[in-house]
Amino acid sequence: MRVRDFLCSSRIHFLRVNDTVKDVCTIFNDLKIDASLVVDDSGILLGLFTKNHVFKAVKNGTNFDTPIGELMTTNVMSGHPDDNVEDRFYFKHGYLPVVENGKAVGVISIPDFVKTYHDSYKVARNFVDAIVNSSSNLMISVGQDGRIILVNRVAQERLEMSEADFIGKDYSDIFPDLSLMDVMKSGIIPPVQKVMIKGRPYINSRYPVWLEGKIIGAVSAFQDVEALDLIISELGTVKELNRDLDAIIESSSDGIFVCDGDANVLRINSAYQKISELDTSGFYGRNMRDLVADGTYSQSVTLLVIAKRDTVSIIQKTSSGKSLLATGKPVFDEKGNILRVVTSVRDITDLHRIQQTLEETQKMTEEYRKELDSLRIKSVKNIDGMIIGSEKMNALVDMAIRLAKVDSTIMITGESGTGKDLVAGIIHKYSQREAKPFIKVNCSAIPANLLESELFGYEDGAFTGARKGGKPGYFEMADKGTLFLDEIGELPYELQAKMLRVLQHKEFNRVGGKKFMQVDVRILAATNRDLMEMVNEKKFREDLYYRLNVVPLNIPSLRERSEDIPFITAYYLKLFNDSYDMTKRFSSEVMDAFEKYSWPGNIRELRNLVERLVVMCPDNVITPADLPSNICTEAKCEDSVSGIGIRVTEVMPLKDAIENVEKQLIAKAYEKFASTREMAKHLKISAPTIVRRAAKYGITKNGLFHK
Repeated sequence: MRVRDFLCSSRIHFLRVNDTVKDVCTIFNDLKIDASLVVDDSGILLGLFTKNHVFKAVKNGTNFDTPIGELMTTNVMSGHPDDNVEDRFYFKHGYLPVVENGKAVGVISIPDFVKTYHDSYKVARNFVDAIVNSSSNLMISVGQDGRIILVNRVAQERLEMSEADFIGKDYSDIFPDLSLMDVMKSGIIPPVQKVMIKGRPYINSRYPVWLEGKIIGAVSAFQDVEALDLIISELGTVKELNRDLDAIIESSSDGIFVCDGDANVLRINSAYQKISELDTSGFYGRNMRDLVADGTYSQSVTLLVIAKRDTVSIIQKTSSGKSLLATGKPVFDEKGNILRVVTSVRDITDLHRIQQTLEETQKMTEEYRKELDSLRIKSVKNIDGMIIGSEKMNALVDMAIRLAKVDSTIMITGESGTGKDLVAGIIHKYSQREAKPFIKVNCSAIPANLLESELFGYEDGAFTGARKGGKPGYFEMADKGTLFLDEIGELPYELQAKMLRVLQHKEFNRVGGKKFMQVDVRILAATNRDLMEMVNEKKFREDLYYRLNVVPLNIPSLRERSEDIPFITAYYLKLFNDSYDMTKRFSSEVMDAFEKYSWPGNIRELRNLVERLVVMCPDNVITPADLPSNICTEAKCEDSVSGIGIRVTEVMPLKDAIENVEKQLIAKAYEKFASTREMAKHLKISAPTIVRRAAKYGITKNGLFHK
């Protein structure tokens, strides 16, 4: 053992020559030590101060404020941490200072040495005994005098003798036909010898025990011949099974590839080499991770099987240019661990090439279709603030444009704030009546007693205060054009019959008039109420309902088309930034909160909130801390200052999680780097891909918003 094995770092404290006896007494007491080294500022050993010095100072009546430099022992012998304790066992003054590279590193005492040495010897002896007793062979060891010093448990049981019967006995007294003294004298290991013990055959092996170039004893080991015969028999059976297995594997026309549970290659049949066109002679013993890393395979089905613990099929590309359909199956042992992974492969290079061509064609076709769809609705994406980004709204606007070509009455339904008036405007713009008047009437904004005169007009003198010469109503003003009746559910019941006549006969008379006037008006109605329920409650005429509801068109609420939120937010953010000469932008956490919030007020609520945040937030970056509490509570939003990167707070579809992480990474890249080239370099994807993904998620460089 080395000196360093006896050093205890937690009890090392170096003293200085100016430390007083009183100071040292406190240190000895606190650290529970009896001695310490005195060093200079560079750590050079100057002397040794022990508890005996303290006793001597007390005996001589020395003042406790005396510096220890006047009392310490200066002539001390030191050791090195790598000294062998057995070779350099010296403790002058009862202590051994330890110095390395000219500097003091510690001190050990006789009690510390004795305890540590004894504990180490005990551990080592127990370890040796455990090893010897774990052997299934009989083992007996002798010292230099030929007397037995160790015997394992198996030997005691087989020879039916206790340890006391062995220890100290001469080996030749128990085994007269076997000599260990010759082995110790010559140092040569003799050939094995077959012997009989208690009527049972054993094979005996004898060999000397060396220590530091000297023979200090010998060991005699006995192996049971019957156990060897059983092993040889089992080996023969295994060899025969291996031959059968090899024949079966080689007879397969499919390529077979076998790995162990750690993905190390064990078997490959000749069909695999033909199919893959790979030189597999150097594969045996290699790990599949290495074969993937060096480019031999694009991916490993074996590694996927080990990870998933189930059958996996993949298309695998090889460095030879082949495409293989590889199916891997796990083989489990009795404990449920994967023992083997058996992979069968087939060559599908031609089929894969055709499939790739088909997929590329389909992808190109889909891209063309999306391009056409995009071009078709591009001109209506910003009509009067109508922002379209989702498939639902694309389909809705597409239908509105198609319905615009006919003159059917359309009932537009949807929650308040969804943009029913904008859809009505699109229908008018793309109709044959585009050049004619488009009149909007909010039935709930006009008092019931004035609504009839506003809609149908009035004659001169029809009522007190009537304008001289009369006044045309909205129906007359919308002649040849479109009349949009918003909140039609608020139309008074007594006025509904007159409205029905206009729809049926295209004629009406002014208030106070007797002459019927013909009118050519297309009616678009809208409501956020359930008109059918109002019909059942006798609050809305059934015949008028069916006359208005010729073609129903429902606008989904904002929470039903959350993918539109980034586009609508970006539009209003730019609008208000431009209006107020600002450069505000939303953090990605705010956009996450917007998508999770239910928006009961729909687009109107979103527009008002964006304007409020732009005007009121003092910083350019709007964070969740700036949002109203009701939105943060419902969306469970968290501020980005937490510093945590990717975090999962709830179970969600894997596709959604991947898209969410992708959005955050691209947004961070836009914030950090000046060009898409730099972004592509750090994200390990192409620059065009970054542009496409950023457009998909509405991420812009000019700070409108980050999503």
